[in-house]
Amino acid sequence: MNLLMNLRVLSLLAILLTFCQIAALAVALIVGEDPMPFIRSMAVGGAVSLLYFVTRSARPELRARDGILIVGLGWIMATVLAGLPFVFGGWMGWIDSWFETASGFTTTGASILTDVEILPKSQLFWRSEIQWLGGMGILLLAIAILPFLGVGGMEILKAEVPGPTKDRLVPRVASTARILWVLYFAITVANIVAFMGSGMDFLEATDHAFATMATGGFSTRNASLAAFSPSAQWWCTLFMFLAGINFLLHYRLIYRGDTAVFRDTELRAYSGIVVVASLICGITLMVMQDKDLELAMRQAFFNVVSIITTTGFANDDFAKWPLFLQVILLNLMVVGGMAGSTAGGIKVVRLVMVWELFLAILDRLIQPRRITLPKYAGSVIPPEVMEGSLIMVVVFLFVMLLSVIVLTAVGLDFTTAFSASLACIANVGPGIAKVGPVENYAFIHDVGKLLLTITMIAGRLELFTILILFFPRFWKQS
Repeated sequence: MNLLMNLRVLSLLAILLTFCQIAALAVALIVGEDPMPFIRSMAVGGAVSLLYFVTRSARPELRARDGILIVGLGWIMATVLAGLPFVFGGWMGWIDSWFETASGFTTTGASILTDVEILPKSQLFWRSEIQWLGGMGILLLAIAILPFLGVGGMEILKAEVPGPTKDRLVPRVASTARILWVLYFAITVANIVAFMGSGMDFLEATDHAFATMATGGFSTRNASLAAFSPSAQWWCTLFMFLAGINFLLHYRLIYRGDTAVFRDTELRAYSGIVVVASLICGITLMVMQDKDLELAMRQAFFNVVSIITTTGFANDDFAKWPLFLQVILLNLMVVGGMAGSTAGGIKVVRLVMVWELFLAILDRLIQPRRITLPKYAGSVIPPEVMEGSLIMVVVFLFVMLLSVIVLTAVGLDFTTAFSASLACIANVGPGIAKVGPVENYAFIHDVGKLLLTITMIAGRLELFTILILFFPRFWKQS
């Protein structure tokens, strides 16, 4: 393990994080707010960044364990440093700040703020910017410039990009990262324009576009998107849906004009789940709550897309919906978006592969002499990919249930504990019961907040990248 090079890369991350606060500092100066919280935070980040110059002698070489360590420690360091403006501004304590910032970077959207509208505009902007950076993965930004350090970024990419496959768009990892960021930025700009056309001012449109494309869900209003026009909610639904799609498909369609992406197995499954679940919710709201067609379908599609993409925006209190609709939404939290998107959850592709395995096993039971192998998109699923998908589902459920035990031990009722655990590990944010879409996490004991913070980071990195750091074998020299 190349510890010196690891420190060098982490110091580069600190430099990038410090640089990113310039935008929030500029907002504070433009609107006449106190800039000192950001100045003090940047000073601390600058001090950490000095490690970059101290580690000049590091060997430009990274291996698998280095990539895992950088990603794990990088996310922990980033969530601590990015929370400093909230602490220095006097808006949060250290534990609440780490929870809020981790929720931002992991694009979870869970918040400890009981009244978000009292925060200064610059703090709200930084809160949304954190989500935007975390959406694609702040370390993807780092690997885009790692060649300047004389080191490739593939080991970081393997540990960072969510999903069971790590397809490259182009041969060079740094070029892949740049393309991803260009796509991400371009769609974000389109989202800002759409929101402004729907009545938002530039700053709020930017804040919400950041949170939408990151599938994060931080809003500048206590009522979330319900505070804005119906057209803004429909635009938000569309862009949340797009953010939940594998960015490789965006690249193929936009850069190459490849319309074959519409035949992608995972995209069809993802779209089908959204449409069916939304229609069920919408029709039920029309029948059982006497809502008109447009309102029922807007609330249904908005909240279904928000939950399956793990964004966490809300335009209605779905905790007041019929119970079976709430159960549908809880299941969608587990599903998540597509692999290679900014969404959380287990990912649609894994569930599709598990379903194909289930069908293959049934076929073997019916015809014992027939050799049936699970397939995905017409190809046999490699054993290691299937194994990874199965173990991911098992570990996801195990960590979630373990979290429920701890949360009930610190005073939460079972429904709230279950919902909060699922919402955090799947990076959704809002749940049901006491952590519903119009509630927050402020009432939870500090021990519970620390646990949920760790589960948010682990869930964002698909569990293994964090869990492996707790195994002694990882730290032994090979």
